Amino acid sequence: MAANVSVFATILLVCAILLPLLASPLDNRPEFLEHDSRKTDVTITGENNTVRANDYDFTIPRLDDDKRSERSLKEKKKKKKNKKGKKSHEHEHEHEHEHENENEHENKNEHEHEDKDKDETFDPLIGGGQQGIGGFSNTFLGYNVPPITGKPEQPEINSRLRKGFYQKTCPQAEQIIKDGLIRAVQNDYTIAAAIPRLFFHDCFVNGCDGSILLDTTPSGERVEKLSGTNGITVKGYELIDEIKAELEENCPGIVSCSDTLAYLSRDAFVASGLPHYEVPGGRRDGMESLEVNVAGNLPLPGDTVDQMIDLFKKKGLNVEDLVVLIGAHSIGVAHCFNFLYRLDEPEKARNVDPRLGNVMRFTCTNQMSTIAFDATTQYKMDSDFYKQLLMKRGLLESDQILTQDIRTRGFVQKFGDDEMGWFNKFGNAMNKLGSVEVLTGNQGQIRRQCRAVNL
Repeated sequence: MAANVSVFATILLVCAILLPLLASPLDNRPEFLEHDSRKTDVTITGENNTVRANDYDFTIPRLDDDKRSERSLKEKKKKKKNKKGKKSHEHEHEHEHEHENENEHENKNEHEHEDKDKDETFDPLIGGGQQGIGGFSNTFLGYNVPPITGKPEQPEINSRLRKGFYQKTCPQAEQIIKDGLIRAVQNDYTIAAAIPRLFFHDCFVNGCDGSILLDTTPSGERVEKLSGTNGITVKGYELIDEIKAELEENCPGIVSCSDTLAYLSRDAFVASGLPHYEVPGGRRDGMESLEVNVAGNLPLPGDTVDQMIDLFKKKGLNVEDLVVLIGAHSIGVAHCFNFLYRLDEPEKARNVDPRLGNVMRFTCTNQMSTIAFDATTQYKMDSDFYKQLLMKRGLLESDQILTQDIRTRGFVQKFGDDEMGWFNKFGNAMNKLGSVEVLTGNQGQIRRQCRAVNL
């Protein structure tokens, strides 16, 4: 009898303990889930308990008031494991607020992206004033180009050339060229520096007539691209072929190879961060290309300031144009054979920053090795190149000596301090370069393909 009473008392005691617990509110449920994806279950922890639940059969505890939402296990796996203990309501609402801010930030980015697609300004790959594939943006690889402030200089245009030249005969011409550049940059960004170099080497030898693109001519003589100054260091011919073929498919016999190269050079600079500028068209293609014409018509790494000024003057370009266009070295690379000799002559070596000299020695394992002209922003057109020159960090001797001559040093300092001022002058100087000894009207021809003349 006594034993029965003891058992009965025990049962009553257990009931007295359990019934209040069973009647407790849902707020006392565990607040945190810790999920280790390597396990097959989920550890649920609260203040004074730990239980196991299968990871296919559990629900995230809801927050107290409104704005409660179910979160998937996948989302929970990405969360950092929380410390044990119950969150305060203040902490819970704090996380809700942060989550709302994140959503607002994501929505804002989506709207900004949509606005860019609609805008006729810029695209992440190529910035400019005309809309390309998906529009244009003034950013590339994370760099921002400030908007043009004030009224930029209007590019000078040769009277025989004009803007919108193909507006009636092939209105899609510039768009086709721009889109071709975008595709090329996506595959190989070094093409952005190679194309303007090809344009420069064309214009300085026999004028901007596309003669550097020719593989052969009716005379059978060696062509420009075979010269030592060009050779394997000049590239971009395949891109010209691809774009020219597309132009011929859409507008047969209308757009010249020389104009194609001029527009493409502009787009390459814009892809690298330069504000868009208009380029006139109307060039026609030459039918002659001679290797012997190259010598004396292209500046060399060891040229003096006098030699460079004289050469640019012969092409209708002044001292300021010289310094402006040298800024194209803000992008691209130089081969070691063009500058390594500077370290072997004590007088020349004094004009090389010691740290740059160490980089030259370490990198130049052979003469064909390359170093970026501006290692700080190799793929961006900016004024850092001029600042590097003022610190004796120019790779080419012909670039570096511009800081030592009274006729050119002021321009180097000016453009180093005023990037937008340099931007505004660059389009003008490029259009002056693009009008050198051009063929127009009935001169020359419109080649059907750029590697050979029409027969």
